[in-house]
Amino acid sequence: MTSNAKSITIGLPVSDLEKSASWYEKLLMSDEKLIPVEGVIEYQIGSVWIQLFEEKTNASKNVLCLEAENLEVEFERLKTLGIITNEVIEELSGILRYFDFTDPDGNKLSFYWLYEQE
Repeated sequence: MTSNAKSITIGLPVSDLEKSASWYEKLLMSDEKLIPVEGVIEYQIGSVWIQLFEEKTNASKNVLCLEAENLEVEFERLKTLGIITNEVIEELSGILRYFDFTDPDGNKLSFYWLYEQE
């Protein structure tokens, strides 16, 4: 059986909505956003929505993983923006390459690139 779901929304708690929105706009290279209600800002990536909401709580325990077309270019872009500093690109035995980092509130993110599987 297949789900009738057409998209996915991932909610991330942030302590300062406007500051975090600015950070995510640099990360996503887009300022196109949806504000469905006060206190919520959403960004669309394909059929996935990233939803930022202001909450005075700890960071999400989930990891938001984004596939990059060119991992090295994305890595250098984020270093130039100051989003990442000491992170390194890791490899998982011929399956994928990735690097992890966090947003200003400690939410975990990762960019990855998959090797072509035969």
